Amino acid sequence: IRNCVLSVMKGDGSFSWSGAAGIANQNGQVPMTKDTPVYISSITKLYTAAVIMRLYEKGALFLDDPMSKYLPKKLIQGIHVYKGKDYSNEITIKELLSHTSGIADYYTEKPKGGKSLFEIFLEEPERSWTVDETIARVKNDLVPNFPPGTDTSYSDTNFQLLGKIIEAITGKPLHFVYNDFIFRPLGLKNIWLVGHSKALIASGTPADVFYKDKIINKMRTNGSYWADGGIVSTAEEMIIFLKALNEGRIVSRDTLKLMRNWHKLHFPLQYGYGTMYFKLPNFIAKWMEAPPLWGHSGSTGSFLYYSEDLNLYMAGSINQAESESKPFFKVMIKLTKAFQSKK
Repeated sequence: IRNCVLSVMKGDGSFSWSGAAGIANQNGQVPMTKDTPVYISSITKLYTAAVIMRLYEKGALFLDDPMSKYLPKKLIQGIHVYKGKDYSNEITIKELLSHTSGIADYYTEKPKGGKSLFEIFLEEPERSWTVDETIARVKNDLVPNFPPGTDTSYSDTNFQLLGKIIEAITGKPLHFVYNDFIFRPLGLKNIWLVGHSKALIASGTPADVFYKDKIINKMRTNGSYWADGGIVSTAEEMIIFLKALNEGRIVSRDTLKLMRNWHKLHFPLQYGYGTMYFKLPNFIAKWMEAPPLWGHSGSTGSFLYYSEDLNLYMAGSINQAESESKPFFKVMIKLTKAFQSKK
């Protein structure tokens, strides 16, 4: 880990703290600060889901609508053919949000005898990609995991398609919609969608993010990361967003309950609609003093979570994409222990 940032805030405003360590940009030896923006990767899905649920509240869509109602046939035709049956026109918005569509993940899954797109990105960091190209890869090179609605499989492709649905309904580019629904109303100024928009204030370049010892910034800006993982933000502004979402200032509390309808993802995570739930078994949680957390995390070591038990928000990143032990979860467990000891 070459750099990291952490921000914590009590929900009642009685305590807040932010700190950073390491070198943000290796070339210029720029030190990491609490205001250094970071690639938040899949935390972006929480922002995309919030927009979808806003559109749901406005009556612009229904969660049981098939994606084929909004997306062109050319884009989705053949994206989900499982054991000879084509489910492409049946997949619903709800199934995209909850990763129960069965659509293959354009990013991590491999064609037979081939490489994942992540591996290709590492080998060809200078190459540009479009979202349409990543979706086409799913149709042409990958196979679905199961019939829609029968299981859960995390897929970045689901949220690429949700981004396309947002644009189709609003008639605006996705980054405009983020700005209208989230960034501007919350006064966020150090946040943007990579390759599409800019921060409202000059906040500098994002911190270097690594895969092992390799800087992968160019990979993060190659055009493929979008509604599934393309936002850059500071840790403090991530907390402002999650606090607003939790308090019913982006969508209603009833809608938020829908977003937190948890189902199994992979231990120790469950998933809702663009939301993650971290919960250890009771005997382990009691021993480790680890309360449940909800929010989202990302492949770059980014995290944004809230503890209802402690009324505590936590955000940050370790900016390391290779992390088998998930040290950011260790950080959050240490944080919750510290706050519990001060009760």
